[in-house]
Amino acid sequence: MNLQAEKPADRDAEYNVTSCDPKNLSDADVGVCFAIIEKGEAVDVQTMKRDFPKSTVLAIACRGAQIVGVGAIKPVRERYARKVARNSGVDFPSKTQELGYVAVDEHHRQRGLSYRLVEKLLSNYAKRLFATTDAEWMKKALSKYGFSQKGKEWQGERAMLSYWEQL
Repeated sequence: MNLQAEKPADRDAEYNVTSCDPKNLSDADVGVCFAIIEKGEAVDVQTMKRDFPKSTVLAIACRGAQIVGVGAIKPVRERYARKVARNSGVDFPSKTQELGYVAVDEHHRQRGLSYRLVEKLLSNYAKRLFATTDAEWMKKALSKYGFSQKGKEWQGERAMLSYWEQL
């Protein structure tokens, strides 16, 4: 099957995006999620491996039985939130959870899966959230789902990071 020749509606129908508790994933599935997130190069891998299993909720994109994308509402990380507040100049509660780890396998990008992952995460979470990003595609997804950019940008590992919040 040639995916590039298909109509977008047909192509998107191949993908299923669901939410789950990270405790319900097998070790192999967690490993796949780690690999997808790590290839995105936007997070500290050791921190991700520590915090991903503690996430409040995950959104998983699958094509058949294969995991091809992931996103999370991360656990509260007060020290990190205070650092983001300092860097951005935005005062927000340090117990605010972060939307993050949104990543799609490189062979399954350009299919709207990031939007669907964010949408699924937000459908399962109604409290205040923040996000940080340096990626234009993520900024578009955050804007689409009610996040607004606040404060100043600061230098991240790869590029300038920005703070986004949804109240």
